[in-house]
Amino acid sequence: FLQTHQLQLVFNNIPKHLHRRLYEKMKNAIFDSGSYFQLCPVDDDDEELEKPYNPERRFYVSTLENVVLDPETDENAIFLIDHAWTYRIGDARNDLKSIPNLYERMASLMNVNSDTKDDGIELILQRMWKFNQTYTLASTQFNPNAGLEAAQEPYWYIMDELGSSIRYSSTNANVRCVSFFFEPSQTMFTLFYPIVRIEQSYTEIFRNYVHDNSNTLDRNIKLLPWQRVHSRKSILRSLTIENCPEIFTTKLQNKTELFEEGHKNDLYDKISNKIQLSKFDNEHIWKVYTDNELVKQYLTDPHYQLVDDIDQADIIFIEKQLIQDFRHETLNNKLVNQFPFENVLTKKELLALTARRWKSLYG
Repeated sequence: FLQTHQLQLVFNNIPKHLHRRLYEKMKNAIFDSGSYFQLCPVDDDDEELEKPYNPERRFYVSTLENVVLDPETDENAIFLIDHAWTYRIGDARNDLKSIPNLYERMASLMNVNSDTKDDGIELILQRMWKFNQTYTLASTQFNPNAGLEAAQEPYWYIMDELGSSIRYSSTNANVRCVSFFFEPSQTMFTLFYPIVRIEQSYTEIFRNYVHDNSNTLDRNIKLLPWQRVHSRKSILRSLTIENCPEIFTTKLQNKTELFEEGHKNDLYDKISNKIQLSKFDNEHIWKVYTDNELVKQYLTDPHYQLVDDIDQADIIFIEKQLIQDFRHETLNNKLVNQFPFENVLTKKELLALTARRWKSLYG
């Protein structure tokens, strides 16, 4: 166990005297936090205080009576938190619709009360970012059709009711929460353990989402979700001006190689061709080539036929591939859903650079 998980144990700063008990708990799936902690409903005073920030808050976590936890000597003072929902971002909405009881559990956990399930799902998708945790599993085995980007896409997860009810504090944090992958069972857990001695009964449990307590730009930006929504933009701008004034004063250089690096130049007709559109009767069948699963599923109109050969298609609707040859002679009157150099807008790093260049050039 120690050899296989050494990097995680060191990276997560888990004290050595907890290692044996941690192994036993993960091996035997021992969730014994209920013997030490309880969920308490948020009282009226706390609810009023938190309403502008966390309207989804229903419970907080406290110790039980006579519970004492010493991070220096207590070998059992490390606990497992189960993950109620693990997902990829693109699957979140469908999971809430299709996985039995998931919607009801998330609605209860996030204090969502909606007249319809669709409205409730929308609210869950908005509120889940204050509950979300994330990890990425590095693997050399992935679907070659999905590509490297899909293989490296992070997993997101919502902890169970206990873990999701641990409130944030930068000054009163008394436990630390970390994700931990247990190799033998191929299971991802969240662990939490005390970082200070807890000896008073009914002590509320707090965690610090940002472990760096120095007043840095990076830390303050990470804490923006806990600021009032209408204040975030001004706070972010003030932080940036204070810490990185050169962003607003330094004129950016026009370096075209930044655009070309990693992106081939698209081919297109220097002189636009006037295309004579053919007229088709209502019986004409349009052949469509696509890699979009929704198009494949819902394009059922009899005037369209899906084809597997892009050369046979009249219409090309693709997302995972980039067309780079837009010349008339190459497309041969095909209709496509892309245009030359659209990566300047659709690639996030190029869109940001384009916006910054415009600001630098035109003020």
